[in-house]
Amino acid sequence: MDEIHSVRRVGRGRMLRYSALSLFAVALSGAIVASQLHTPQLAILYPTLVAIGVFLLFSVALRFRVGEGLFGELGFLYVAFILAYTIFPAFTFLVIDLDLASGWVWEKLSLLLPAPSSLGAHLWRHVLFISSVAIGYLWFRGHKQIEATRPSDPNGIDFRTILILGAVVLVCISAISFMSAPVTTYIENYTRYDHLSWFPRKFVSLCARLKQGFYVALLTFLFMHYRRYKYLAWFAVLSMAAFEVIYSYGSRIESLIVLLMGFVLYHLFVNFVTLKKGVITCIALAMIFTALEVIRSYDFDLTQANGAVSAQGVSPASEFGAVYFTGFHLYEERANNAIPPTEFPMFFNDFISLLMPNDFKRWNPQYWYADAYFPDSVVPPETMGPIADSAIWGGEIDLLFRGLINGIFFAYLTRWFISRRDKWWATVIYIFCYATCIMTLKYSVFYHLNPLFKTFLPVILLIEMVRKLIRNESKFKEHNLLKYLYKRSQFSNHWSRF
Repeated sequence: MDEIHSVRRVGRGRMLRYSALSLFAVALSGAIVASQLHTPQLAILYPTLVAIGVFLLFSVALRFRVGEGLFGELGFLYVAFILAYTIFPAFTFLVIDLDLASGWVWEKLSLLLPAPSSLGAHLWRHVLFISSVAIGYLWFRGHKQIEATRPSDPNGIDFRTILILGAVVLVCISAISFMSAPVTTYIENYTRYDHLSWFPRKFVSLCARLKQGFYVALLTFLFMHYRRYKYLAWFAVLSMAAFEVIYSYGSRIESLIVLLMGFVLYHLFVNFVTLKKGVITCIALAMIFTALEVIRSYDFDLTQANGAVSAQGVSPASEFGAVYFTGFHLYEERANNAIPPTEFPMFFNDFISLLMPNDFKRWNPQYWYADAYFPDSVVPPETMGPIADSAIWGGEIDLLFRGLINGIFFAYLTRWFISRRDKWWATVIYIFCYATCIMTLKYSVFYHLNPLFKTFLPVILLIEMVRKLIRNESKFKEHNLLKYLYKRSQFSNHWSRF
């Protein structure tokens, strides 16, 4: 017992030293940068440094609680995303003239004529959100480490499952591609099925949901047997990611989700991703997706995109400002008592959507925002998210509780997975929530309830039924084989006695 307490004291001591060192490094860097800035810009620098400090403290605390597997933690990835959606806008405000920054978000934000003090004030709301999520996650996370199991497959059930899943994925891709209208621009990707009548459109929606669910399940089974399907697993990841980019005419979110699924599955079933490799991977993805946005904005004309970059330079991707823009805009409207009228059921949209068809948009905050500020848009041009939602309802107090609930919810999902890590379907659910946690930041705290209830519950039940049929067939064949061998042995014994 004394040895256990001694180890815990050493661990707490190391955590305190790492925390102090991290805060000192942030403070020193901030002091150096602050000496080069004008006074108005300090209003942007201070919350940025605090956000970085909160992330470092959270990372150190989580590291000493769960060990080396930080990159397998849903909460760690999510808090890292919040930080990215905080520091990239701040970088734009500090380094690049907002009026000269390229990208649709920065252009819209500059039209609001924001003062540095207002930009900094909203960055403090990001700090509030990242802090409350971190506190909620650490509060409820517990100390058990994530250790995925590596199942055997003596009867070839997983092999046949992989074949069936791969076939269904190809069928779904073929169906949604065949029924799509021609797409020549990025915006047409969102209206490609508008020409269809009700029933074909519902069929396409079903195929899209099945594709999403079977994507996750297929990759999960491939990485569960990584030694056998190593090359096939990475071929599937890269093929899926490439298809999503090409099919959507430049949309990046689906391909990012696929890559994150491959990343965390490798981390869980093959080898823990080190901090160095994880950081390099994140930087590489940020650069690739920024380049993709630039090329997409010029309709994939590489010559024109290269000329624009040479003349104007590269701004952070507009995606990194999407969460900031709507939150800033609505908090400015709130300060002026100019929030458009709302219906109270919109507050419970995450739960109402579980019972309503997906094309029911009346109480969807994203469509409410589009109707109020962009009524002529074909589809909602902006995302919302917990920060923007809080501006509609209770302000900063609302944001505090949304962050706490968000952190607790993700911690619960992690603990739920750990207690069921020997189940393939638990891995599928966790992998999906891990790879799509960025959608929570862009949509709502309980974003995952809808796809889990409407997509993954039916998909998991369907796959489990198929696996049961395969298992029963294997048992039937095995029984017949044993029966045949038994009769043969009896026949041999009879003739030996004769």
